[in-house]
Amino acid sequence: MRLGTTEVYEDWDESIRMIDISEIEPERLVSEVREPIANRQHILMLKALSWESKTFSDLSKLTGLCGGNLPFHLQKSLEKGMVLQRSERGDYIITRKGYFTLKGLSKIYSEIGQDQTSKNQ
Repeated sequence: MRLGTTEVYEDWDESIRMIDISEIEPERLVSEVREPIANRQHILMLKALSWESKTFSDLSKLTGLCGGNLPFHLQKSLEKGMVLQRSERGDYIITRKGYFTLKGLSKIYSEIGQDQTSKNQ
C-alpha cells in the first residue's frame, strides 16, 4: 500500500470511494459542526434532545452544568442551529442539523469502532 493513493483504502467497497470530500470547506466545518459538538456537555444535550424536548432544569441535571455555564453552552448550540428553544422560557428541542450531526457522529463512531475491533483481532 502506498500512502496518498486509493490503495490505502483497498478494503473499502466502491460506494465509500464515491463520496466526494472535495466539497468540504474546512473553516465552515470547524465553525458550523466541530465547535458546537466539541465537548461532552454538547453531545449529552444533543443525545437527550434527540428523544424528546427538555427544560433548562432537565439539561442542567443531565450535564451537571449550572450557573452561567449551561446558558453559555446552550447559546453555542442555539447560535449554530443545533438546538432551538420553543419560546423564551420554553423547552429545548434538537434541530434537523443537530440530529443529522449527531447521526453522522454515530456513524463515524461506529465505523472507527469496527476498524479498531478488526485490527485488534
